[in-house]
Order: sequence, then structure tokens, then C-alpha cells
Amino acid sequence: MKFSKILATILTCAPAFIKAASQDYARHLELSILFYEAQRSGKLPANNRIFWRHDSMIDAGKDNNVDLTGGLDDAGDNVKFNFPQASALTLLAWSAVDWKDGYKEAGQWGYMKDLLKWGMDYFIKCHTDKYVLYGQVGNGGLDHGAWVPPEEINYKYPSYKITASAPGSDLAAETSASMVAASMAFRDEDPAYADILLKHGKELYEFAEKYRGTYDLSITDAKGYYRSYSGFNDELVWGAAWLYRATGDKTYKDKVDKIWDTPYGDLDPDKFLGSGGPISWDDKKAAAYALMALTTGESKYVEESTKHSELMVNYNKTPGGLWYDNNLSMWGSNRYASNAAFTVAMLASTMDANNSKRKEYVKFVKKQIDYILGDNPAKIDYVVGADPSSPKAVHHRGASGSKGADKGPSENVFVLYGALAGGPGARDNFKDARDNYEMNEVALDYNAAFQGLLAFLIQEGLNVPDPKQTWDGAWPPKEPKPDVKWDWNLEADEDSYMSGAPKIATGSGLKCAKWCIDLEVDNNVTVQNIWGGKLTEKKDNKYTVCSEYDNGYLDGKGTAQHWNFNFKKPNGGKGVDILPKTAILYCNGKENGDAYLVNTDGSGAKPYGWTAGACKPAFLCDGSAPAPSTTVKKTTAKKTTTTVKKTTTTKKVEPTSSLCFGYKCCETCEVQYSDDTGSWGIENNDWCGIPDSCNEQPDDDYPTCSANIEIAYVDDRIWGIENGDWCIIKSIPDDKCDCKAEAIGYKCCSNSTGDVVYTDETGEWGIENNDWCLFQKC
Repeated sequence: MKFSKILATILTCAPAFIKAASQDYARHLELSILFYEAQRSGKLPANNRIFWRHDSMIDAGKDNNVDLTGGLDDAGDNVKFNFPQASALTLLAWSAVDWKDGYKEAGQWGYMKDLLKWGMDYFIKCHTDKYVLYGQVGNGGLDHGAWVPPEEINYKYPSYKITASAPGSDLAAETSASMVAASMAFRDEDPAYADILLKHGKELYEFAEKYRGTYDLSITDAKGYYRSYSGFNDELVWGAAWLYRATGDKTYKDKVDKIWDTPYGDLDPDKFLGSGGPISWDDKKAAAYALMALTTGESKYVEESTKHSELMVNYNKTPGGLWYDNNLSMWGSNRYASNAAFTVAMLASTMDANNSKRKEYVKFVKKQIDYILGDNPAKIDYVVGADPSSPKAVHHRGASGSKGADKGPSENVFVLYGALAGGPGARDNFKDARDNYEMNEVALDYNAAFQGLLAFLIQEGLNVPDPKQTWDGAWPPKEPKPDVKWDWNLEADEDSYMSGAPKIATGSGLKCAKWCIDLEVDNNVTVQNIWGGKLTEKKDNKYTVCSEYDNGYLDGKGTAQHWNFNFKKPNGGKGVDILPKTAILYCNGKENGDAYLVNTDGSGAKPYGWTAGACKPAFLCDGSAPAPSTTVKKTTAKKTTTTVKKTTTTKKVEPTSSLCFGYKCCETCEVQYSDDTGSWGIENNDWCGIPDSCNEQPDDDYPTCSANIEIAYVDDRIWGIENGDWCIIKSIPDDKCDCKAEAIGYKCCSNSTGDVVYTDETGEWGIENNDWCLFQKC
């Protein structure tokens, strides 16, 4: 009886001092998508939820006169390595196809579609011609030699491509796989966009198969970062498997079998069957096993996938239970554990619910994810921002707010919500330090399989919601109080001179990675010298001073930073107010930071030029958040012709005047950029305006579609696809006046005289029933 009472007491009191690991897979899924949003490059959308991220690399591709903006930065660096990016997006798209209900149950389906579309729109831009694919933006050496956020890149970021003469079968086939998988994810809700992705996917696979070679021999800068160790056979099978699933065309199955059935020797690097490791950004063999098993159910595919799954389930593990390979897992163990479990989960998805082997597989998958979410000896949730135990110093330039991986502050200034930290060592040990990139790196491929498995477990009905997260730092981030402390610390020098060593500090959690101050002083005061800060602007009696290398961090805990100045005042200062008239502090820099009007007596501050809300950004909490793609008008991808360009696109034009929009008129009609002013080209390394006459091209640039060809895209013309190329649909029957809107996933407005709220090249848009509609002029 005595021992029963002790046990009852322990069980009653346990919640007070023992914190159970989270099994809220939906909450972690939401966070994972936020990580991908934090990795966005280019011009960010209105619904950007990461307040410290801003536009970056907005002229990517300019060195080759192409638009390569968009896409995702690879890891803690600022390079867009397309090979691992495509691999990650393929897995994400696959999870969206087969575990869609998991995303929907978590309330994240709209954001998931945004994630995929952001990546696919970038890949469309990269595929500039049928046999041309850009595969990298940024130089690894230049980028890794600097430690700056993407918004502040001041070095070149060249673009690299593969072509028929410099091929990359692995890159082209993986990009094809990602686009074809994404086409299936969009098929039901946006069939026109799905058609565009599928067309690119087919062309890219043809490119990969016809011109063979590993991409890192063509894009040599990638070799030091993402070398193609496994060759390209695995990607050729992987790409063909996706095309077979998406189209049902047996030709692609035959391409799979040609490599699958070849009796390679055990030491042959091209050997496809018998993979002994998990999938990765480089190795797709086991993924192809599972995909073919899922698609066909045929025994030879199921048997190979089962053999590999058995190997993964019974593989070596850490004492705490994390899947672990002594060669691979020393760099990103959580990533490889997730990858090993991903193909097991896909095979389990094909099995009957009562199958004992299926239950074993689901248990293995759940154990790996639960370990990552905190059910481990270290009691660490390895998802950044998910729990107070989560890593706080992952290796990431943008989030760090520091001047180097080994520089202070020791914890990152900004929370990189959702990033999966690399993970523990073989003994479940972990060190949370920014320069510990083996354990504390983050990357696109780290989160991909992990996120998919979260959707899988939700779909399996295993999600257990956590209580509301109210701890400091939980998502969504709270707007800190404008707690700014200011001490001018003025000292008299000589009769006509004064010096100051102003002290600046922030409290209440208001963190600033760097700062700038706008000062307006008395007209009779002349600032002569400034040190400990950089004078960036001076006009009349107004000065802008910004922090330097070693005094930029304001920690939100009251720790002061200071700078120094001296100034001259006439007549010994009589009748001169030595305190500045105004002082504005820019937290996180003047260009992108929040401004605070500081009381010059040091008594406090308030937001300047903006309104603070409960969350940061405010729309996260006030109900005004721009919704994901389910309700926001989608940016339809530009019609991209990936066949060889016709000579008519570079014909000589006769401008009506010598200037176009104030610039020299282009001699050709090739558009490089468009804005509200018009369209622009580049000639002789300078911008030129596209003349109006370029818009008067004859319809015979493209053939007329045959009857009954379905609409694939709409701009100033209506386009179809016939015989693998674009064609023009000349007319639409009167009873199909709404097909132009339907072709891009929307409805026609029921009231033709309603308010126009947005205009683009497609036409005039209104809003009905909280969704976009297109005003038709049939």
C-alpha cells in the first residue's frame, strides 16, 4: 500500500516537473513551411510572414540577360543551388500529392501550394530554352567568404547553366521530376498551371536523356558543394517514374525498366538496384523504388522497395533511437533519419491498414519524428522556434544578426522558425553553436522529408495538439515594446566645444542586429567629428549615424552601446540648445528597419511612421493577414516558350521616335523586363525601351490551333498546346465567354459593371464572394 501511494503521488505530480515531448505534428508542419518562406529570394510577396526578410537578388540573372529572380536560398548561405533545391521540392511536392489530407487537416494546404509555386515559378524562369537550364545563381566561394544577410549582398552572384554542349542529366531530370510532381499537386485546383509544369517537365526530361553528363562538370562551381556522386542514372529513372505516374504513358515506364533491369556489377557506380543507404539530394534510387511500387503495385518494384525499407527500419540507431549512419549522419543526422523514414512511409501508404508490417513501419516513422520533436535523451526539440529547448544559434547568415559564424551575439537575433537543425551525434550529443555547422546547419533538403512525414503522421490520425504556446519567442512573434533608453552623456570641453558619448540601449525584448540614428540639431551647432559610428548622411543640420562592426547589437535586455562625437557651438553656446531637436532610431538598419521616435531626454520612444500591433508583422494577429493562394489571386506564370526561338523575336523594328519612355529605343523586340512603364530590353550593356510597334506582331508567329484544343494560357491572346508547341486559339464560342478566366483557375464576375480593383495583362479583376473574378469582354 505504501508503494502504491508513492506511485500515485509521482503520477499526480509528474506534469508539474516532467515535460512530455510534443506530438503536435500540425504545429511543427506550420513552422516548417515558415522556414521555406524565410529562404525566399527575389521580390517578396505581400503575405511575407517573416518580418526580418526583405527583397534580395532582385537582378539575379542580369549577367546573362535573363530573369532568375525568385527561388530559395540553399542553407545558411545565399546561393541558389538548383540541384538540391529541386530535390527538396520534389519530395515536398510528393508529400503534397499523397499526404494532401495531412496538410489540409493542419490548415496549411494554401501555404503549401504557395511554397511549391514559389519554387516552380523560379524553375520556369530557369528553363529559358528547350535545351538550356540555369542551375545555380551565386558563386559558392564568394558567398561563403562573406557573412551578410541576403538583403546586403555586395558581391557578384553569377548565373550558371547547362546546355546541349555542356549537359547535366542529373540536374535536368531532377528539375523535371520536381515540376511533374508539382503538376500533380496542382492538377485538381489549377489545371492550366499544371499543364505548364508538365510541359516543362517533359522537355527537361528529353534534355536530360538526349544530352548526357553530370551537371557538376558543366557547372564546376557546384562541385565543391553539391557534387553529383551518384551519377545521373538514378535521376533518369526518378524523372521517368514521375512522368509515368503523371501521364500513364508506357514509354516512360519502359525508360525506367531499361535501367532497372540492366545487370550492373556490384562495384559498378551506375548500379541502380540494391541501394544500401537513404535517399538524399544526390541519391534518388530508393525514392524511385517506392514511387514505382506505389504507382504500379507490380511485384518487382514492391519487392525492391520492401527490401530497402526493411534495411532502413533495422539500421543502426543512436542509444536514444535516432536512425544513424556513421559515415553520413555526422553532418545532419536529423536530415538522414527523416530521409530514411520517408521512403518507408511511402511504402506503408500502399499497404492495408491491418497489415502488421505497415504498423511496424508507421511505428518506426513516428519514433524518428518524435525523437526530433524532443523525445530524446537531450530533451531538445530540434525544430527552431518550436520550444524553449530548440536550438537558438543555427548556422544561418540572415537569422544570425552577426558579423560572422563565430562572432557575437552567441544566440541568433532573429528566430528562424521551422528550420530543422542538423542534429545530434552518435551518442545523442548536441552543441548549439553557430560555427558547429555539422550539427547546427540548416538547409532546404534537411526539412523536405521531415515536413512530408509530419503530413503523413497527421493523415494517419496521430496528431496530438499542444496547449497554446505562450512562452517568449513562440510563433507568432510578438511586437516588442518600443523600449529605447538614451543617454546623451554630454561633457563640456572648451567654451565653444562640447563632446558626447551617447549610450543607446533597448529593453523589453526589442532586439536590433544593427542600428542607425537620424539626428536634427540646432542650426547653430556644427558636428565636427564622429567616431564609434559611421556618418552615412549629412544635409544641413541633419545627420545619420549608423553602428559599426562591434557596436551594432542591441540585445533588448538594457545592455548599452555607444558612439562619440564633438561639435562646435558659437558664442560659447549661449542661446543654443545643445540637445538634438529630434532623434529617430532605426532598429535593424535604415533601409529595412523599424523607426522609433526617441524622446531626446531619454525617457522613451514610440513607433515612427508605422503602427505597432500585437504581432510582428501586425497582420499575423489582427485578422488582416493576406491569405495564401486559396484566396489570393495567383501570379500566373508567364507563357514561356522553351523551344528554339523564332527569328521573328529579334526582327528589326522601326520606332516611331528616337526615345522610348525616356530611353533609347531597342532595335529588337526581345523583352528582358516589364514594369508599369512598359517593356525593356538590354542592348550594348544598357537598358532600352521596347517600341510600341513590337506589340503589333502578326498572328503567324505561331500556328493556329486545331478545333477543340483546350486553353492552356491566356494573356493578350488565347493559347493552346498542340504537337508539343504553343498555338493560338483564334476564337471562342459565345457560350464560353468565361473560359478565359477558367483557364487560369478563376470565375468570371457575375456583374459586368462592378468595381475594378486590379488590372494586369490578363484583364480587369474584381472581387466576389471573397475571391477574385475576371471581368470578361466577349
